[in-house]
Amino acid sequence: MGKIPFAKRLLWLLAAAAIQSVYIPASQATSGGIAPKLPFEPLPTNPVWVIPYYFTFLFWAFGVYWALFKLDDRAFRAAIAASLFVVSIGAATFVLFPTYVDLPLVSGADVFSALLRFVQLTGGTHAALPSGHNYVSMLIAAFGVHYAPRWRWLWILIIALISVSTVLTGQHYILDALTGLALGWLGFRFGLWQAARKNAGA
Repeated sequence: MGKIPFAKRLLWLLAAAAIQSVYIPASQATSGGIAPKLPFEPLPTNPVWVIPYYFTFLFWAFGVYWALFKLDDRAFRAAIAASLFVVSIGAATFVLFPTYVDLPLVSGADVFSALLRFVQLTGGTHAALPSGHNYVSMLIAAFGVHYAPRWRWLWILIIALISVSTVLTGQHYILDALTGLALGWLGFRFGLWQAARKNAGA
């Protein structure tokens, strides 16, 4: 099996991003569906948690950089198989099983409240379950634990902060976050299995 050139890596990552981008119209233009609340929700919203919520995008940028430049070919094959698996299931769910969040009113005048209102304005209300913030971040963190285990506790801390932020900003319900984490983990296991299967057949 030949070495994967940079251009091919980039195209695979762009393909995954294109599938994930279904989230945008699904969140902004979808109507109806259900709000997947659990009986003990809503939890109190705290705009300060918008900081780790925004940090997620830096974490994703790191994941792209790591996949493009640092992963060896076998690890990249695992990561891209996992990514395509996860974003395809996520996109299909957003379209076929609409879910939404009743966004909380954020009335504060502080910078955190302003940032959270911007998230609410641009993020839409639908495509709630599974949480894309959680499944993409779990995917990166799971591969981080697998391929860079010396930083295990950092990966765990990052995914914990991101997951909690999705709930305490009011952007997601608890079930959204849990299904997102589960999907990300399932995708990680699928990616390892798929890479091992291809390597055995090489």
